[in-house]
Amino acid sequence: MYELYILGELMDRPYHGYLLQMIINRVVGPIRKISWGVLYPLIHELEEDHLIEEVEVTTEGKGRKKKTYQITPLGKERFYRLMEEPIEYKSDYEVHFYIKVSNIDHVTRDVALVIYHHYKDYLRYLRRHIEELKAHVEGEDNIPKNEVPNILSVLEHRLLQNQVSEEWVLKKIEELKENG
Repeated sequence: MYELYILGELMDRPYHGYLLQMIINRVVGPIRKISWGVLYPLIHELEEDHLIEEVEVTTEGKGRKKKTYQITPLGKERFYRLMEEPIEYKSDYEVHFYIKVSNIDHVTRDVALVIYHHYKDYLRYLRRHIEELKAHVEGEDNIPKNEVPNILSVLEHRLLQNQVSEEWVLKKIEELKENG
């Protein structure tokens, strides 16, 4: 997921690590942050795999060096493959999706449609799961009666959030179809 982010950001122009971290933390924040301990090893791995390359080193106050990186042709190929791959339904699905959307201007209309359709399918999967859970809670005798309204309230909230997201993605799909 973070590999896709770094490659996507470097599609526009070279960046140094500090700026990459700042931008990704704005995309996935405010709760989730990428640490230096994750970012710099990943940058070095991408460099070793010839997906990015160092283009400039500048020295700032106190002798600190800032390395600037750019994407390579091999990195661009990898970026496009990652954008086309479906995202696994895991806890970080939405963050991964947001990273794809933040780079959606780098792919074809057809690939963008696939990305949005995958998200729509994910949202429908979640909705079915929440609805099944709601029915289970309503019919379950082992849940303390005073807890049932609270659980149902949480599930109703999740359904409403899901509905807003579904409406948004359907609008995005329609916009792409109209502009295609």
